[in-house]
Amino acid sequence: MKAIRVHFTATESTLRMDEVPKPEPVADQIVIRAQAIGLNRADLGRRRMAQPGQPEQPATPGLDVAGSVEAVGAEVRGWRRGDQVMALVRGAYAEYVATRAVTAYHPPRGMRMTDAASLPCVFLTAYYALTKLAGLKRGETVLIHAAGSGVGMAGIQIAHALGARVLTSAGSDERVARGRQLGAEAGVNYSSQDVTMELNRLTGGRGVNVVLDSVGGSIFDATLKALAPGGRIVTVGGPAGPRTAYDEGALTAKGQWVKPMTVFAEAQADTEQKGWAQLKAWFESGTLRTVVQQVMPWTQAEAAQKLLTDRGVFGKIVMTVG
Repeated sequence: MKAIRVHFTATESTLRMDEVPKPEPVADQIVIRAQAIGLNRADLGRRRMAQPGQPEQPATPGLDVAGSVEAVGAEVRGWRRGDQVMALVRGAYAEYVATRAVTAYHPPRGMRMTDAASLPCVFLTAYYALTKLAGLKRGETVLIHAAGSGVGMAGIQIAHALGARVLTSAGSDERVARGRQLGAEAGVNYSSQDVTMELNRLTGGRGVNVVLDSVGGSIFDATLKALAPGGRIVTVGGPAGPRTAYDEGALTAKGQWVKPMTVFAEAQADTEQKGWAQLKAWFESGTLRTVVQQVMPWTQAEAAQKLLTDRGVFGKIVMTVG
C-alpha cells in the first residue's frame, strides 16, 4: 500500500509517498481503508522532532482518518467489513490504517467522509478538556483560545452547548468575529490588544473560570493573570512557544490549577465512548458543525501542511485519498 512518510536528513524533513506493508489487525484492532485524512498541527510537530545529524526512521504522520472498515480483529465487536468509520489513529497518512477499536467511531448520520475526517482529534480534545478535566459548569465563563484552530473552533461550540459564557481569542479581528459566529460572546485580538486587560474588562474584574489554551507562550502568561479564584486551565500543544514556569503554590492558595492533556489517553480511557456519544448527538441535532476550509488530494500533502504552517487556515484542512 501507499503511505506518506516523513524522511529526515541532517538539515530538513520532507514528505514522500512510499510503498509499505499493509497492516493486519491484532485482536483489539480494526483496519480502516482511508478515504479522507484530517490535518492537525501535531502533524507539523512530528516533523520538527528530527534531530540534525541523528539517523531517524521514516515516520507516518496523521491523527484523523475516515473511510470504511477493511478488516476486524478477533476480539472486536460492533464493526463489520464495509462499515463507515472515522478514527483517532497514529499514522493516518496511509491507504490503510490499523487502530484500536476503542478509538474508532461511527460517524454522524449522513455526514460526508471529508467532514468526518475533521472531527476526532479536535472535537474529542475540546470535549474531554472542558468536561472531564475542567468540569465546566453551566453559567461559568470559559476562554477558548485560538478561535481559528481546530481545537478552538470545536471548543467554542462545545462550551456554548454546555451553557457556559464563552469568550475567545485570535490573532486578527476577522478571526475573532468568526469565533463569535460559532458561539462566543466576545473575543480578544491577542495581536493588537492587552490580553489580561481585555479579559478583566470582559469579566468585570472577576476573571475567567476555565481556559482551554492551545497557544502557549506569552498568551498563556497573560491569561494566567486573568484567571478567577478557583479557575482551571487545560493546556493542549503550544505553537506560540513554551509556557513560563508558574508558582503552583500561589495557584493552589487561590484554588487554581493548570493541567496538560493528551487526547489519546482520554479517548482510550473512555472505553464506552460516552464522549463521542454526546458529540454525535450534538452533530446530528445541528448543535455542532465542523468547519472545513479546504479539501485537497493527499498528493498535495506538502502544500496542505504549508497552509497550517503559515496559519492560513480557519478550522480544518482535509486530504482525500485516491
